[in-house]
Amino acid sequence: MLTGSIVAFVTPFDENNEIDYSEIRRLLDFHLENHTDGILLLGTTAEAESLSEEEKITLVRFVTEYLQGRMKTMVGLIFNVTKNVIDFEKKLKNFDIDSYLVITPYYNKSNTSGLLKHFTQIADAVSHPIVLYHVPKRTGVHLDVSLVRMLSYHKNIIGIKEASGDLAYQAQIARFCRDDFQLYCGDDLTALASLSLGACGVISVINNAFPKEIKLMIDSFPKNIGISRSVFYSLLPLSQAIFMEVSPIPIKYLLFLMGFHTKNVRMPLAEPSLLCKRTLEAAYLELLSEN
Repeated sequence: MLTGSIVAFVTPFDENNEIDYSEIRRLLDFHLENHTDGILLLGTTAEAESLSEEEKITLVRFVTEYLQGRMKTMVGLIFNVTKNVIDFEKKLKNFDIDSYLVITPYYNKSNTSGLLKHFTQIADAVSHPIVLYHVPKRTGVHLDVSLVRMLSYHKNIIGIKEASGDLAYQAQIARFCRDDFQLYCGDDLTALASLSLGACGVISVINNAFPKEIKLMIDSFPKNIGISRSVFYSLLPLSQAIFMEVSPIPIKYLLFLMGFHTKNVRMPLAEPSLLCKRTLEAAYLELLSEN
């Protein structure tokens, strides 16, 4: 099972707004050098909804072939129709994938009965285990704790990425987590608190820029929480700044400041505001001066 430091990977685009595979290779090397435990492709941070089906398949093929098993891989199945999730997964099942991330249906939403059927049918049909993706700020759908508990007993549902930032909600889920069903923190600002509740890993946006530090924060937690706190608080101003505007706009600009070619985003996203840029620049300079 994928645990530990997991990066919610960005998708770099070149000047023609095509996927920049040379830059993907640079970013992957950056994470391999810093021992990131796992990578999430085609998630929110990847601008998955802005990619065509062909682009998604090509990207997953490229990354998995390049990694050759050196990093565990989770792939987002970001669709709001059950059949579309199952149909698309069939085109990925021969790749070296460890698990899928399946979002709650957005826009059309569903009732509790529909959500139960949605996740169960997907879990029954796909070739790799799935992790539920709870991000109500984006989808408008809240998964009841009782529903999560029911789904946790499905043999092919192995966890939940909890990205609401609601620690009370996370605590209720953590009560019934087991070896075969785990809590993943999907919110950088509550990462340290989530680890204290029992999260098995953090699917992190800031990890794109600071894989060494996020790895240290997570690995140190069981042995020396003081180190984890120190890392968390040192990154906190930047962790806050990367959510000033819709993600992944700010994190891609931060990576650009670090020398990566990640400045471009696809419509309907646009470049960050001047205020966002200056806030990111100031927080990044402050972090560099402290080190």
